[in-house]
Amino acid sequence: MERHVGDDERADYLAALAERKSRAAAMRAHFWVFEHATERGRFVEFTEAANDASIASLHGHDLPGQLWREVQGG
Repeated sequence: MERHVGDDERADYLAALAERKSRAAAMRAHFWVFEHATERGRFVEFTEAANDASIASLHGHDLPGQLWREVQGG
């Protein structure tokens, strides 16, 4: 999921990330956030979990707009 955060909201957004990561870890999920190298406030969030229901629970029971599932390739 991509988020755009204004400078006035950035500190609060960054502070909330620790709690979100902790909630994910408690559900045996992973949560990563990356900020664009040259566009301050442009973030991409990734949540990895065992199933769609876990991801929905971490996102307030609303699934993100796009879901990706791991596949094995060769």
